[in-house]
Amino acid sequence: MFARLLAALCIVLSFGLSTGRAEPVSSPDRRVVVYLQTGASRESDRTVSYMQRELETLMQTAGYSVEWKVLGDSPSVTEGSIALVELRGSCRAPETNAYVKPVKNGASLASTAVEGGRVLPFSWINCETLTQMLAPVLAGRKSGQRDFLYGRAMGRVLAHELYHLLANTREHAGSGVGKSSFSARELLSEHFTFEDSTLAGFNAPDSGTFDEPAGAEEPDAGR
Repeated sequence: MFARLLAALCIVLSFGLSTGRAEPVSSPDRRVVVYLQTGASRESDRTVSYMQRELETLMQTAGYSVEWKVLGDSPSVTEGSIALVELRGSCRAPETNAYVKPVKNGASLASTAVEGGRVLPFSWINCETLTQMLAPVLAGRKSGQRDFLYGRAMGRVLAHELYHLLANTREHAGSGVGKSSFSARELLSEHFTFEDSTLAGFNAPDSGTFDEPAGAEEPDAGR
């Protein structure tokens, strides 16, 4: 099964995310199993833990629980949706004095594969872009705080991609985690969640088709 899915990834088109806390719409009664692939990327265990915690919180508001697995583990018999997520690049907060190139306008924060008008369960986070985007703001923070904020930002980016997968749509919301582009301020803010209309989309799979890539706003957000 996974061999066929991975082979399909080579021929798909892709779309992605450009450069107050909501209450749960229901208790989590659906499950999404996330297979995480780190590959050659370098990330701290703390950063990944913060990413997972934020994603679980955001998905709970949509009525989903999240189960984590490592890509390569033997698939288990389980109910729910499956997502394969790759972390690309060095997924960790930069050191205080590290030189980081400025983020390019329209650079990609994350992408999810589509083929034949349907979303495929393949997503990837472009940590190089995320690091470039967040570095200027994180530079003055303490090490532990940088890890927390970076991991939380990763969770918010991934939640956006899972929305497209689970709702089977390329449509975007006007605000919140479902919008087409993020700013560094939004990714690092205390509260950044799905708006109500986006949460409703989780309950309406097959709600859209995939007609155009996401745009960009400011110099912060990536496709």
